[in-house]
Amino acid sequence: MTIHPDDDIGSLERARKRLYEPNSTSQNIRAPFFVPKRSLPHAWKGPLRSIRSSGEKRHLHLAGMFFVFAFLFFLASLGIAIYFFYFGGNSVSINKIAIDIQGPTTIAGGDTVPLSLTVTNKNSIAIQNATIEVDFPDGTRSATNIMTAYPRYTENLGTIPSGETVTRSMKAVLFGEAGKSFSLPISFSFGTSASKAVFVKKSSYTLAISSTPLSVSVDTLAETVSGAPLTLTLTVRSNATVPMDNIVLSGILPFGFSTVSSSLPLNNSSFFVGTLQPGASKTIKLIGTLTGQNNEQKVFHFTVGTANTEQDQTLAVSYITQDATVMITSPFINTTLTLNGNTSSQSVITPGSYQSVNVSYTNTLPTSVENTMVSIAISGSAIDYNSIKTTKGFYRSTDHTIVFSRDTDPSLATLAPGASGIGMFTFSTLASGALPSSPDVTFTVSVSGTRVGQTNVPEEVKTSSTKTVKVATTVSIVSSSLHSSGSFSNSGPIPPVVGKATTYTVVWNVVNKGNAIAGGIVSTILPNYVSYTDSATGGFSYDNKSRTVSWNIGDLAQSASAQGSFKVSLTPSTSQKGNAPTLTGAVSFSGYDRFAGVQISETANPVTTATVGDPGYSSTDAIVQ
Repeated sequence: MTIHPDDDIGSLERARKRLYEPNSTSQNIRAPFFVPKRSLPHAWKGPLRSIRSSGEKRHLHLAGMFFVFAFLFFLASLGIAIYFFYFGGNSVSINKIAIDIQGPTTIAGGDTVPLSLTVTNKNSIAIQNATIEVDFPDGTRSATNIMTAYPRYTENLGTIPSGETVTRSMKAVLFGEAGKSFSLPISFSFGTSASKAVFVKKSSYTLAISSTPLSVSVDTLAETVSGAPLTLTLTVRSNATVPMDNIVLSGILPFGFSTVSSSLPLNNSSFFVGTLQPGASKTIKLIGTLTGQNNEQKVFHFTVGTANTEQDQTLAVSYITQDATVMITSPFINTTLTLNGNTSSQSVITPGSYQSVNVSYTNTLPTSVENTMVSIAISGSAIDYNSIKTTKGFYRSTDHTIVFSRDTDPSLATLAPGASGIGMFTFSTLASGALPSSPDVTFTVSVSGTRVGQTNVPEEVKTSSTKTVKVATTVSIVSSSLHSSGSFSNSGPIPPVVGKATTYTVVWNVVNKGNAIAGGIVSTILPNYVSYTDSATGGFSYDNKSRTVSWNIGDLAQSASAQGSFKVSLTPSTSQKGNAPTLTGAVSFSGYDRFAGVQISETANPVTTATVGDPGYSSTDAIVQ
């Protein structure tokens, strides 16, 4: 082995020389075991440059590819998760259960309500133990037995496969006040074979009560003096289409009311009305005295319904409850408002008519009242405000108030004990075509003044009362005759000839110009020389004994109209030669105004042989030859 001169130099010393003496050359440096293909410089010979080996480039390129692949994998996983969450897989969602219920949205109280319920499973898997529940409001009865309560409909539908639809029908009898709305809660629960969880979907269905088979109205004073006689007028009416039996009016009378008399026997605060035919009504007068403190309110509750039997008058089914509130007052000036001579607390007026109002007042105190002022605020949708006029008063148009004071009537400056007076004004109601639905007029009477109290100190005293009147509907009825036109084919000579039969079609047209009408009927009496032929467009009947033709129209909504016709036969007599004979007597209409709560009527002239509606009609066609 060859010995180099530098062998005695340590390896650390040689490394130091190479590090600090880079330019020195040494011939005795041992060749390394591994000689790289290229050598790196040992000195910073130029500007700083980024030196990167080819191996480093490959390492960074592989890292970037790995990062891109990981990011793409994350996006794919996220998309798959979203798809399975919203669209597929074996997931179950209550949002994929469709519940649809079909039925009427408005009903008459006491009617049978048919409902059709449809459940559709839009999940990708079947649902199990599917159960539907529909809750009905209190008082609902079974359609098969009205005496049985029916609070809920429940049914287990079992298993519903994916995409399948199940339909169920149910019936119930609902009761409630007119205008009241009910929300029927619907609950649908189910499970799946892959989970023990119970899923529940909620829904609802809304129903409104348009009318009730029985109604009750209470007419009484809004205010009364303690111990004074008080009269309550109770009216029970049937709005049903069939007779109703065992009708009972049950009352809850306030403390302090003592019964004096009643037009119908009172049995434990209940009246047994009995049976009412469709459209019929029963009025009950209840008279008593009411005692209480000043400004104390007393409330009367009256509920109408049907009982199990005449002996057991406990209400089995309640239809509607009506309340009446009476205020106990100690008036210092007693006022009475009279409308067209009527002092009733609830009057009825007609559209397009002149109204006369009197307000009488009396000082009931043992002392004089100074600066008395009587004000009547008038409001409502039926008033023609431009028509208001007054004598000895002032009409304040800004708030539609008629004021009687010492400025207009000097006697009101000092109203002595027991002194009285009258204020008067007039107004007109709007015509039928300008009236809205449910038109009314409200009078609010206020009285104020100053009296000397027990301590000889002047004190202001006030009192007020309210009276509301309703505007009844008006009906137009037109009666006419036809021969060559109309609903029926007629025969016989025109003009009519003595001793020969000629048939005519009688046409009735009825138009309701206001509130809804129930139980509309048109009728007339046929002369003895006219025969009824049994031909009619429907709803007609004929009483052979009274010779009365009746047409049962039924209900008429606001602005609704109806037309009916029937056929008669005329055989003129020699005494009718040269005349146009009448085919009917006077035509009359009757019905019940649902809003005003009164019976209304209208008449039309008799029908003659003058068929003015026929094409080519001549006045000579009506004259008997």
